[in-house]
Amino acid sequence: MRLEEEMRYIYAAIQHLQHDRSTLDIAEELGVSRFMVGRMVKRARDEGLIEVVPRISEPIDTELSTALASRYGLQSAVVCIPVAEGEAHARTAIAGVAGRLITELIDEDSIIGLGPGRTIVEMCSRMTDVPTCDLVQLTGAVAPEPTVDAQLIVQLSRIAKGRVFPLHAPFIATDAESARVITIQPGVKNALQRMDLLTTAVLTVGGWPRSSQLASALADMGELEPLLKLGVAAELGTTLLDSEGREISVLSDRMIGITTEQLSRVPLKIALGGGEGKRHAVLAALKSGLVDILVTDIHTARAALDER
Repeated sequence: MRLEEEMRYIYAAIQHLQHDRSTLDIAEELGVSRFMVGRMVKRARDEGLIEVVPRISEPIDTELSTALASRYGLQSAVVCIPVAEGEAHARTAIAGVAGRLITELIDEDSIIGLGPGRTIVEMCSRMTDVPTCDLVQLTGAVAPEPTVDAQLIVQLSRIAKGRVFPLHAPFIATDAESARVITIQPGVKNALQRMDLLTTAVLTVGGWPRSSQLASALADMGELEPLLKLGVAAELGTTLLDSEGREISVLSDRMIGITTEQLSRVPLKIALGGGEGKRHAVLAALKSGLVDILVTDIHTARAALDER
């Protein structure tokens, strides 16, 4: 192709793709048919005369996102690009993108369930414009400051202008009878029943043993090692999973929060998780079938795609 012809093709492509001019308008200017303009634009792209560069307002790898969703049969995956290495940077990237994603997915009068975890705490602090919806705390507290998760959900409910259903209970009771007594208390019972009506559940993936507040609490109770021997690799809400995504239900009668059965019935289940300490756990969550949308980081996504 001659230089003059190349310039003509490039001009047509830029006018159409960058300046949004119609092929008919360009055709009239150049004295050719609009079909010819279409061929000029296509050839300019095919021969590398112009470069189409995607622009997205969030740091996301769209190719990895599409590949991950396809590989694991997800409704969607969002693979974030942290600004630097390290779990804190991965968490910040995931929280920022998740806040925007969830805000856009919430409809008026939705009932949203929020799980515990630092990623969700950070996500809530970033959300400023949320449609009117009800919020339900999905598990009891396990953090060193047990009121933090509930307070952030209450704070978010003020923005959303909906009702809030906090779960004033521990994540795990000392025994099954204690759990039964706690769950029949009116406030706790109300929150647990509300979980049957959720439209969306947002949960962080707990990575055992290092990146899970629940695992840390069980270590303090002297109960962690037997669970690791049983193969627990992750938790999603109150659901414990092995590395193949199978449920390990040994603590189910002591956990206070959304059950596996309730979670499986939620129309939209969003999982958040990334960083080195959660890569194996995210993979377990993907295999479990309990995730519709995953928000993660590029290194975790690549590790999941490399899994055979």
